[in-house]
Amino acid sequence: MAYWVFGQCQPAGRFTETLNIAEAQYHPLRTPRRTVGVIGICTRQTTRLSFDQAALLETFINQVSLVIEREILDEAAEQAAMLRESERLYSTLFNSISHELRTPIAAVMGAVSSLQDRQTVADPVLRDQLTGDIHSAAERLNGLVENLLDMSRLESGRLVLKQDWCDIGDLIGVVVKRLEARFAQHPLKVEVRPDVPLLQIDFVLLEQALVNVVENACAYTPAGAPIRIDAERADDAILIRITDHGAGIPQDALNRVFDKFYRAPGTATGGTGLGLSISKGLIEAHDGRLSVHNMPEGGAQFTIWLPLKDAPPPVRESDYAH
Repeated sequence: MAYWVFGQCQPAGRFTETLNIAEAQYHPLRTPRRTVGVIGICTRQTTRLSFDQAALLETFINQVSLVIEREILDEAAEQAAMLRESERLYSTLFNSISHELRTPIAAVMGAVSSLQDRQTVADPVLRDQLTGDIHSAAERLNGLVENLLDMSRLESGRLVLKQDWCDIGDLIGVVVKRLEARFAQHPLKVEVRPDVPLLQIDFVLLEQALVNVVENACAYTPAGAPIRIDAERADDAILIRITDHGAGIPQDALNRVFDKFYRAPGTATGGTGLGLSISKGLIEAHDGRLSVHNMPEGGAQFTIWLPLKDAPPPVRESDYAH
């Protein structure tokens, strides 16, 4: 009956001329544009509604109809805005990725072309330089792909954490080893307090998050400026701080550094502006937080806050049997 009322845009049911044996009375929810639904009304009255009751009911139905239409229009406007934002992000991503892909691919093609020259192959110094260029370009491509995959999983909500008990010192050590070439130009100091307990995390994802933050600090710090990584326990959480001694972050950019595709004005070319956004998403997936502020003496400090939810399992004597 509701389907019939919706299609015919006419009331039906009890106290009407159509299917009056029904237990309820059905009215179309009409607006100047269309019919947005049907409302069914059950009443204990055995007679028709009075004129005043019918007028009040009609007013109520009209108000409900307008509210529903407003909700539909708001949803349509929101979807249109999302579509525009999606198109903007697609355009930004396409332009950024196109540029980021061309640079390492051109480096690989140029190096391979030079290595096909017999004179180049015979020169060990030049050969090592070209193979190093290929390796650097391959690492850049690999980092780009990893960031895109991480962002895709974060945006789709399909990120599944594979958590295990891990040592924060080991995590920082792996990150430092992975960025060893970066620290050739930046003196590095690492300090992990001895009271930092084991933490249940997804080691691979948190490693990528920390790599992005540390790599960002290296990229925007002048050569020779030191970088510090320290970790400590703070009540029911573990804090990891990455501190650089660069120029800091412009005040008007502090609230945007974690936005997708955002790159502070005046920064060097290169990069997609995804690294910090991905780090924030991966850390928040661990119920943590990532924040940044400028240091009074200069430079920026990123702070990773990770909650301590459960106590680590006790170490059994059998674990050291071998």
